[in-house]
Amino acid sequence: MKYLFAPILVLISVLCSAALAQPATSSAPATTPNPPSTLQVSPSKLSLGKGVHDSYSTKVPPDNWVCSLNAAYFDLWRLEIRVTSLSTYRLQNCPASRMARVTTASASAQLRTVHSFSGIVKGGSHQQIMDINLTPVSSEYFWVSDLKFSVVGTTRISLKQFFQTTRLTETKNLAGANYFPFKMYGDTHYIWNTGTLVHRLVSPKGETYIMVGYTQEVQPSLTRDNLSNLDTMLRLPPGWRFENYFLDRNIVVRAGVVNDNSVEILFDDLNNNYVLYE
Repeated sequence: MKYLFAPILVLISVLCSAALAQPATSSAPATTPNPPSTLQVSPSKLSLGKGVHDSYSTKVPPDNWVCSLNAAYFDLWRLEIRVTSLSTYRLQNCPASRMARVTTASASAQLRTVHSFSGIVKGGSHQQIMDINLTPVSSEYFWVSDLKFSVVGTTRISLKQFFQTTRLTETKNLAGANYFPFKMYGDTHYIWNTGTLVHRLVSPKGETYIMVGYTQEVQPSLTRDNLSNLDTMLRLPPGWRFENYFLDRNIVVRAGVVNDNSVEILFDDLNNNYVLYE
């Protein structure tokens, strides 16, 4: 399951501003020709495991909350920003109250022993709303505070993409950076059954993004029952629209050979996340 946490672009803006406007500091990544693109877990330094909770089936439970962290690396050699996403998916239920106990400082301290990165940002806690999630967990997990996280995917954002999206505006005013799609590389396999009420965003070009999960961290009143009213809460860009409808067929979204083992995802301005589907 792929959650990029959501304020990823805020972190990226900070990183790029620091890289372009400030001299390197001791906390900056070393500019080596081949920096690591994903977290490299060291068994000698962290408590690891392979287990998946027996209570978690492929059918997504209605109270399933997934927390995420995002580790960003500013690659000067390739002129891109790499974001490694970590998640509690299939490891433990993680409502917002649990994620609130994790600080970026503590997460950075624990993750820095196994990876070089420019910064950590909390992706938040999302409740999954697909019917079935067949996404496997193939990487080892490790502890951040009292939560288990494993690497679930990586995305690369070129500086050209970054400039076009944010135009290096102030990090406090990045509403325009929402609704920006990007590719997440890793295993993904979601299913929505016929008859399910789904929520989607439609771009000005007619591209459709089905909601994967919602969060209450930006809009506390948001629940599964009132997602149909989300159009009254969102600040949709010109040409975008929000829709609700009951499926007349199954929908399957899966990363594989035909799509370079990736899916295209985006976030709305309330940090709910979506995935592109045909």
